[in-house]
Amino acid sequence: MNIPLINGRAYDFTQIIVNVMGVPIPSVTKIDYKEEQEKTNNFGGGNRPVSRGHGTIQPTASIEMSMTDIEKIRDIAPNGSLLSVPAFDIVVVFGNPQSPKKHTLKNVEFTVDGFEGSMDDTDFTMSFDLVLSHILYR
Repeated sequence: MNIPLINGRAYDFTQIIVNVMGVPIPSVTKIDYKEEQEKTNNFGGGNRPVSRGHGTIQPTASIEMSMTDIEKIRDIAPNGSLLSVPAFDIVVVFGNPQSPKKHTLKNVEFTVDGFEGSMDDTDFTMSFDLVLSHILYR
């Protein structure tokens, strides 16, 4: 019995292209971003909410990449410090041929700089926490 792929091809990591400052970064092994917003029920008369309040939207992000690409960013950074890189955008392209998508992390800055490595590492990678203003999902 031949069952068709009803939903087509799934989005997967091999389709992702991450652009930092307009340059594709092929060594990204992990990217994580999200936005959270506090939403609270407000009460008045009775025992049920009468309205809902919304707090600020807090975006968070992190990226993991190889030292090869980290050093390329350091080459353009003032003093070679990632902490000195001015705000930039990260564009994540999902290259699914059926339905390509693009997310943009806006006004990103590094909040940590450094290095970590250990014996038998064949590729030095590091994860960086990022600060950003917001995320565009289209």
